[in-house]
Amino acid sequence: MPVRCVPNSLTVGHSRCAPVLNAEHFKCTSVRIAQSPEPHRVMSFLNQSPATRAPIPVATLLLIVGCGEGSSVDEPVPFVEVADVGLQSPRAIVYDAIADVYLVSNVNGGSLDEDENGFVSRISPEGEVLSSQWIPSVGSGDLMNAPKGMAIRGDSLFITDIGCIHIANRETGEIVETRCLDDVTSLSGIDVATEGSLFVTDRGFDLVDGQIVSSSTDAVYRLTFRDDQRGSTLAQGMDLNHPNGLAIGPIGILVTTAGGELIRFTPNGERTDLVTTTGQVFEGVVFVADGGFAYSSSADSSVYLVDGSGSVGTLIDGISFPGDLGYDSVRNRVLIPLYEENRLLFVPLGDEETEISSGGP
Repeated sequence: MPVRCVPNSLTVGHSRCAPVLNAEHFKCTSVRIAQSPEPHRVMSFLNQSPATRAPIPVATLLLIVGCGEGSSVDEPVPFVEVADVGLQSPRAIVYDAIADVYLVSNVNGGSLDEDENGFVSRISPEGEVLSSQWIPSVGSGDLMNAPKGMAIRGDSLFITDIGCIHIANRETGEIVETRCLDDVTSLSGIDVATEGSLFVTDRGFDLVDGQIVSSSTDAVYRLTFRDDQRGSTLAQGMDLNHPNGLAIGPIGILVTTAGGELIRFTPNGERTDLVTTTGQVFEGVVFVADGGFAYSSSADSSVYLVDGSGSVGTLIDGISFPGDLGYDSVRNRVLIPLYEENRLLFVPLGDEETEISSGGP
């Protein structure tokens, strides 16, 4: 089965080889991406010039075959791209492992606009739209403004939306409750701890006279939503540099910032700066199977992958405005929304022999 050529430039790190789709000549070429003999560590910084690409005008399934001279790959590796299916500024993806579907939040307007037109789409792992506007459900009476981060706990789907958190039924999509928080302005990343509490970020932005300005409410909160327990503040202050994405995993609580930082917190709030950059805007972060994690940067149009040993490389670059990442634990995929282009990418990580281009910011 041949690779489909499309007029774009794209580099993907995956199992043993990667396609290069050339915009000028419409030629498909496969190249081998070598691994650095001295792996870069998380705290290293690599300046990369972002590739530019036009949006692909069709929903596409790219099958990667033919890995060049000396390659031993026998089977194609599926790389799924979804576009032109009604997405509107898709900001985050979460994998519902019970239903085996992807849920995609759509801001559908400005990131802080209270316009009551945000929605969540339901997408199959093959890229089929199961329900374009699954939430809000028809007749539910609940509307969303600018939904962003999402997390699942049992049959509850939690969705951040400016100053509120919607709680929807994971099976039906019905919003059963909406809780708005005091003294927050732009909730974003969210995840669920093993003991059931929620951790959420406030980016510290507000909308004033049509302009997005700093609100100085930068914070990371722990929430319980139980009457007999109060939430708490994990971290707060301008030194958080506009916290954005959030993920909980084996090494702690990871938070990305709009100021280009990757921070690790313990449950007690002890802070370690893993990555500090200049000129970057970090978006989402998600843990993957081997204890490693992936994080996205909209400033250099890339997603970076850190393995369980701390080695960091570029999973994919040349993509415009990657948002809050998801992870499909069954298919070992990183799920990437591209919110400026209304597209989704499902990128396989491959097996233990996966080779990616080394280095990261």
